[in-house]
Amino acid sequence: MERRNLAQILEDAEISIEREYERLYSSFYCQRTFDGFGNNLSLYEYCQMNFISIPFRGTCLTLDDFEDFYNIHFDRNPSDFDLNYLIRFCEYTYNMLIYLNPMNPMGNLSFNAPYQIYLQQIYKVVEETGYMYSQNKKGITIFVPKSPEAISVSEIIEPEISYRIIEYNHHMLQGDIEGKKEILKLLADKMESKRKELKNINKTMETNIFMLFNYLNIRHDNCSKESPKYVEYVANMPKRELEQWYDETYQLSLLAFLELDNVERNKKISELKDLIGKGN
Repeated sequence: MERRNLAQILEDAEISIEREYERLYSSFYCQRTFDGFGNNLSLYEYCQMNFISIPFRGTCLTLDDFEDFYNIHFDRNPSDFDLNYLIRFCEYTYNMLIYLNPMNPMGNLSFNAPYQIYLQQIYKVVEETGYMYSQNKKGITIFVPKSPEAISVSEIIEPEISYRIIEYNHHMLQGDIEGKKEILKLLADKMESKRKELKNINKTMETNIFMLFNYLNIRHDNCSKESPKYVEYVANMPKRELEQWYDETYQLSLLAFLELDNVERNKKISELKDLIGKGN
């Protein structure tokens, strides 16, 4: 079966990312509603007023200060617009709003409607574009492409690294060799204790995956001439090509963990076969 790229999927779904961005941008910055105190505010202005309530603000005192410090800026008609731009905007506005209580101190819920409608719109946009929710170790929500394999492995592996498996697909890691390398090293260390078991299940997979771990500058320094593990071909490999091999290593790692998890399942199926055979 021919694999479709994301652009083809979006085209078939008849979704316009430009239109979705315009809807969200207008709702966040332009649409106004009363907050219960007579203030006619946009969601953005509401975030400004309640910025101190945001837990990830660091030492920033205002939203303007925060956006300036982290160089966060979104245009109504960006010249370099793409899907990642839309997802970044969704992440930013979602995290700004989700921590703010839509109830003001007087218990007035008049601001609750646009607040909830906006978050529901993000839910729909994220779903329609093939993304899903996850949280990083700081509790900040991120949106990553849906990957059945990554989801399955994150459910069977230790919680302390499960979020890193999901995080690998985040748009911010595109082009980030060191960020991807860090996650792959965690997977390699976790796979080491299961290496013998994997070899018994699938020797070719075990050989290939540890070759990638050990010779692509993941577990060892394969790029410095002074290193005993130096590999000239890898040292001279273009970063884009190296990243592509990192992505292949990630996918193979997911398959390996699923192979290991499938051993116990196959045992249960064999037991069921015996029972069914005896029943006949």
